[in-house]
Formats: sequence, C-alpha cells, structure tokens
Amino acid sequence: MIADIPDLAELIRSAQVQGLSGDDSLPAEARQIIGAADKERRQLSQEELLNLCAACGQDASLPLRLQNHADDLVNQARCHLLEQQPQLVQHGGALYPSERADACWRDCWNFLRVIVYAVACQRSNFTNPRGMAALRDLYRRMRVPMEGLNIALSQLKVLAAHRFERETDQVLVNACFQHLLEHLNKTAVKS
Repeated sequence: MIADIPDLAELIRSAQVQGLSGDDSLPAEARQIIGAADKERRQLSQEELLNLCAACGQDASLPLRLQNHADDLVNQARCHLLEQQPQLVQHGGALYPSERADACWRDCWNFLRVIVYAVACQRSNFTNPRGMAALRDLYRRMRVPMEGLNIALSQLKVLAAHRFERETDQVLVNACFQHLLEHLNKTAVKS
C-alpha cells in the first residue's frame, strides 16, 4: 500500500477537469483568467468574470447567476442525493465517514465552478482529456460511488438549467453538464 502513495499523489496532481486554459482557440486573456482562478480552485471575481465574458462575447448575467447560487445549488443536489440514497452517508456507506461526504460535495462545487468558466466562454467542450482520465482513475482507486455522484450531478444540471428562462441559456448549461457527465463516466475501449 505504501508503494501506491506516490502514485496516488501523482494522480491527485494530474486530475484536472478544465481544459479551457490550454485551448488556443480562446483569447489569451480568457485563458489567463481561467488558468489563474483554476490554479487557486476558486470562483472568478466579478471583474474577472466580466473580463472573461467580454473577451468571449458572452452575456455575463448567465455565468454570474450560476456562480452566485453555487453553494445553494450544490446543497440542493446534496439533499436530493441523500433522499435517493441515504445509506451513502450511514456507517458502512460509500460516503462514510463525513470527510468522504464532504469531499463529494466539494467535488460537486468544483465541477460547477469549472462549468461557470465554460459558460462564460460559451464552450460546452471544456474538459482536459488527460486530467479527466486521471480523475476517473483516482475515483476508481478511492472507490468513489459513481452512481451517487451521477445522481448529484444530474440533479445539479436540472437545478442550474432551471435558473434561466431563455432556452439558449438552458441549452448551454445542459450541454456543459452533459459533456462533464460523459467524460466523467467514459470507460476505456479495448480493441
């Protein structure tokens, strides 16, 4: 097991969701803003968000609304998951003890944080392929309950899309979540 610790530490460093900061088709200013915020695993400041949206030609109200309601959206998704699968956080459950559950909610919040970046750039294809492969491997090794994570993220998708009246806004938010779910659940194909 000790021999696996450096390997696990490398997986944790390599597990990266967003690929926008390396997307040369985005303006340099947009890549810089996203790269700085993602490195610190934080939401965008209002000034960064406005600058990012201006650089990408996006109305800032959509990503701003998502970002401002991130905590509430994740909390609602958490409540939905625990109504569906309360055993996850009970003794012997996959999200027991509470530190495992806290890590799950933190991951959901971080997924939404990166989706805000994607929405600000009007990009539904936003993941880093190598980083997502490392994340899938990390989740497999850590025995993350993927069914539960998928329920939480699917509910987060519904809740986030319902924040908007315009169909085009809903389509973008749904496409971002769909892209994330597809790449989170991708399995290796052997020929």
